[in-house]
Amino acid sequence: MKAKALTAILAAFMLTMTACGTISPPIQNAVTETTTTTAESIYDSAASSEDEKIKTDTFIAEFFDSDISFVDTSELVAEAMKGCSFDNEIDDSNGVQKITLKGTNGGGSVEVMCIDLSKSGLPYDMEYILENLGDHYFRQTAAQMNGITADDFVSDYRMTSSVVSKGKYQRYASVQKTDGMASQFGYTETYAVLSENKLTVASGAFLSSDMMERQSFSQLMSKFAENVKY
Repeated sequence: MKAKALTAILAAFMLTMTACGTISPPIQNAVTETTTTTAESIYDSAASSEDEKIKTDTFIAEFFDSDISFVDTSELVAEAMKGCSFDNEIDDSNGVQKITLKGTNGGGSVEVMCIDLSKSGLPYDMEYILENLGDHYFRQTAAQMNGITADDFVSDYRMTSSVVSKGKYQRYASVQKTDGMASQFGYTETYAVLSENKLTVASGAFLSSDMMERQSFSQLMSKFAENVKY
């Protein structure tokens, strides 16, 4: 598949994923610091943040415009979905398998894809690719939980590791939101593995009024992680 065709396909996919807005993961305050802020430091911080955004956007554009191709993930999806307790529909199109999940009290989805990077020629090391693509998909996926903001996240874990020529990225967050009358429980996770020049990504989010459904979804994401070759 040509890079231009892939760019158009992935652009459409990204547009769909961002339709619900973006959730920024919360800052974990393990250490509390008192800081005196000046107008100059605010400006510098804003400029630095903008620079980082430009760097990330540039990388994402380069990645999607490089010579990449999709690898079939139907076997991976079939194995991970065995015994799934949710009603589900699988849409396999344009190299991406989207699994729509429906529970008694909530719903969500999982996106699964495998991208061959052997001909991409990207001038970035493995950890840089994993961290930036992982964060990108995590943000896009988390944004699917309607009505959820960063303040509703009660946990946020992020890990990137690598050994020789392969590496993995994992980031997940749980959600709990109560408005005094009803509670919502959510979970979102992105798991990515880069091995033998193939990047496999499983990224999903689920929101329900039933805490047990959130737990079942978390277990489903664990099954995807177990079945990704590393």
